[in-house]
Formats: sequence, structure tokens, C-alpha cells
Amino acid sequence: MSLPNIMFNISNNGLGLLQSDTQKVPGFVLTGATVTGANKVTVGNSYQIFSLEEAVNLGIEETGTNAFAYGQIKSFYAEAKKGAELWFMLVASTVTLEDQADLTKNFAKKLLSDAQGKIRVLGLLKKSGTSETITNGLDNDVHLSVVKAQALAEDFSDRYFPVRILISGNKFDGTVANLKDYSTTDYNKVSILIANVDGSKEASIGLALGRLASIPTQRKISRVKDGAVEPLAAYFTNGEPVFTLDAAWDAIDNKNYIFLRSFASQSGFFFTGDKTLTKSTDDFNSLARGLVMDEAVLIAYATLVQELSDEVPVTASGTIHPTIIKTWQNSIERQIGGLMVEAGKLSGVKAFIDENQNVLVTNNVNVELQLLPVGYADFITVNIGFTTTLE
Repeated sequence: MSLPNIMFNISNNGLGLLQSDTQKVPGFVLTGATVTGANKVTVGNSYQIFSLEEAVNLGIEETGTNAFAYGQIKSFYAEAKKGAELWFMLVASTVTLEDQADLTKNFAKKLLSDAQGKIRVLGLLKKSGTSETITNGLDNDVHLSVVKAQALAEDFSDRYFPVRILISGNKFDGTVANLKDYSTTDYNKVSILIANVDGSKEASIGLALGRLASIPTQRKISRVKDGAVEPLAAYFTNGEPVFTLDAAWDAIDNKNYIFLRSFASQSGFFFTGDKTLTKSTDDFNSLARGLVMDEAVLIAYATLVQELSDEVPVTASGTIHPTIIKTWQNSIERQIGGLMVEAGKLSGVKAFIDENQNVLVTNNVNVELQLLPVGYADFITVNIGFTTTLE
């Protein structure tokens, strides 16, 4: 027997500290080539970088076989700035957009897995060739990839690795009527960008990912206060300036494509929005709304997984004990409130657990979590006119 003494058991969770913030890390699958030599890039491998210089050190240089990838990564860091985390994979020119998104092939799937759930938004980009088939206004490969991308995103979401996907709308044929109308479909985890800043046949996916990485989860890439993404020129992926179709901008937007536009009295070009390829009645008809939900799900999961398979005390009448209900509700609300509501990503949060659930029979506890999102001033209506008096 030891001598009489005093022993302290120190708790490490009494302060109710918040989880670490869930970062909106981008991933990028794009056309490139293997570079020979030690510590150089190899197609099909995943890489994590924090600057353009790191990409150059891997052999992705301004000239040569990886000039295409260099330009896109340069655009990313021009917007996101040095220090921003980027996961990417180069794939051979024979790999289609559909292949990139295919859940059965080791391209986007491998990149997402290698990043271990860090990637929240994924860009898919293929350098155009000369033999593509144009269907519904774009390279047919784009439309085929949308289906695969939705399936990919749904699969990873089920594993608590949620991701939203932005696809390059290659080779727009310039005829708005030909464009497939994605406002009638149900691909709410996927968007298509059909504009660039260099007049090429591919979209500026790197630029869009850079803007997404530099703004908070709830913010749309079209927010004017964040400034123009390009000061001088913007094009569709048919190589023509966006001004050539300015009378049809609304029609293109109504089909749920993202492109670049300008405003009177404002210099530069801005993204038109962040629409996904789904109906206007879908809660997730914008990338921002989807990214906010993904973040909330991850926070709630990280909070509740600590309670998994734990004992749940019940009252004499067999209902869940009020102490358990209050503890769980407060824990979820505190985490989401601190990480999202106070940060302006949500307007409010409320958790509710029905005490009358028969947990003794079902071994299941249902939790209702209500999220009040922020609104967006996408349209501003001003009633203006002359008056004889000012009230």
C-alpha cells in the first residue's frame, strides 16, 4: 500500500473548445505529361502543393510538355495566393473528362482518396484536341462527364468525404440554342464553366478554383465586392469574346452554365454565378449552398461520432433522459454555431431530439438539425422617380 496522497485526474474537455475549422481545399485533375528525373511529376500520381514554385520544381514549367497545366496552376495561385493548398493530378491527353470523373478509374477517385477527404471542390479539365464530337453545344465528353461526376460526388459524400465538382465546358460551338438545358436535370453537385481569359477552347478552371479557395464557404464566386477575376478580356470556349453574345447572357445563364461577364462602370470581368446543374427548386442549386451543407455535415458528424455506441440513459417511462438530450443538442449547436454562425457562414442553427424515441428497441437516436442559411442579393430592384417633396 502506498503512502497517503492526493491525486488529480485532469479533464481535457471541460472548456468545450471548438473543432478545427473545415477548410475548403481544392483538387484539380488536368491534362499533362510525365517529366523524367528525380522528384518530377508523373501522370496518375497525386500531389499536394502550396505555391506555383512547387509545381515548377516538379517539372510543370511555362514552356514544354506541361505548359498547359502550368498556365492553369499559375491562374490558381494568382487568385488564391502563395500558401493556398492545392491537390492535383496530371493525366495523359488520352484521358477524357468522362474517364477523369469515372468512379471505376483511378483518376479523380484516386486524388480524392489520397487527399483523405480534404478536397471540398474538384476541378476537371482536359486539353482539347482536333477530333472531338460536338453535341448539345459542347464537346460531348463534357456532357458524359457530368453523369460520372455526380455519381463520384455522391459516392464520396456517403463516406463523409463530400465534394463539389466544376467541369470545363470545352469547345462551345457559339450557338446558345444548341446548349443543353441543365436547369431541368438533377446534377446538384456539378457545375460547368464555359469561359476563359485566354481565348482557348478550355475553361479557366484554375482561376475559378483559386477564387473558391480564397473566399469563405458561404460566399458566391460572383460576389462583386471581391473584385474582378480578370482585368482585361474574357472569352467563351469557342474563342470569341463574351461581348459577342451579350444579348444572350441571360439565356446562357438560364441553362445553368457559369461564364464571365462585365458590369457598367465596373472594370474587369466577374463570374456570372455559381449555379449547379439542377432545378431552381433544388436547395443545392448553387455551389455555395452545397459547400455550406457539406461543412455543417462534417462538423455534426465529428461531434456525434463521439457518442456512437455509447449508453443512453432512459427515464422510468422509457424515454431518453433529458440530460442526454440537452447535452447532445448543446454540443452540436455550440460547434456549428461557433464555426459557422459566428463566422457568417450560416444565419442560425437549431438541434432537436425527440425524447419519446424508443431507443430501447431501436438502438437508434434521431437528431433533427435545422440550418438557417444566409441570403444573397443576386437581384436588386430599385424604384426610382422624381418627386415634388422629400418625406
